[in-house]
Amino acid sequence: MAAMLICLLASVFVCKLSSGFLFDGNGGPDSFSSLLKLITDEKRLRSDIEVQIQTLKNDLQALKSRHQSSLCQCPKSGVVAFSATLTKDITNLGIEAPIIFDKVITNVGGGYDPRHGHFRAPVSGTYKFSFSILQGTAAMWISTELVKEGRPIGRVKTGDNGYWTLGSNVITTHLQEGEDVWVRHKANEGSNIIPADHGHFTMFTGHLIRAD
Repeated sequence: MAAMLICLLASVFVCKLSSGFLFDGNGGPDSFSSLLKLITDEKRLRSDIEVQIQTLKNDLQALKSRHQSSLCQCPKSGVVAFSATLTKDITNLGIEAPIIFDKVITNVGGGYDPRHGHFRAPVSGTYKFSFSILQGTAAMWISTELVKEGRPIGRVKTGDNGYWTLGSNVITTHLQEGEDVWVRHKANEGSNIIPADHGHFTMFTGHLIRAD
């Protein structure tokens, strides 16, 4: 940019010389006045160009910021948190079937999708998750797990020889933007039934601790 400015100023100077603007033919006071005027014009032109360059830099930075924001869809508040519960009985869970927590209590940042039971990280960072599972089949156990991109990162196995039991777990993990976390049935061993019991027992929650 500086080279372009120098070339532009040099061109102006050469044009003035070639037109005879600097000289009155006698080398008198008029030629000196012409030179002073040319210097003044050059300074004004340089100042105008510098202002335009700075304006372009500011506009470019603003465009970069807006583009980055549109790509990551970062929540404006910087807060990501969700909580959802199961309100409908699940009576026939298959192997690795997702547990869909259908009632959303909190979903700041819009990361949790109640249609599929998945949480998708809107920003990269460190997250904390917890989930709880209610078991209501006598003398049976149920095994569940929290998975990140299909890989288990935490498990809950609950049940006994009585009737109602509740198991829970808490996991902290790092997520890249766009990675998914969800709760699923581990395997067809023991019970594959999860009673809702009006909700607020079987739950899935999480929040962003710190963004990258």
